[in-house]
Amino acid sequence: MNPRYRLARGIRLRCEAGAEPLLLVPEGIVTLNVSAAAILETLGEGKSVDEVVAALHERFDDSEASLAGDVRETLEDFAAAGFVER
Repeated sequence: MNPRYRLARGIRLRCEAGAEPLLLVPEGIVTLNVSAAAILETLGEGKSVDEVVAALHERFDDSEASLAGDVRETLEDFAAAGFVER
């Protein structure tokens, strides 16, 4: 299965040059690392999980297998927190 996730309602991603990437949530602000921000940026383009992995593989020097696990784990964590939904 190759699900598509999207940011949940009321959640916004803010990535500005020279600043830490942020996830704006109703309860406040979550500071993201570069990898998490890249996943969410790519996800925001309407891509499936496999398409996100492929895009990140082109951007970062890491294997697709390693990235696939990281992407799925990150999205599962974000879904559990209510930040993304299918």
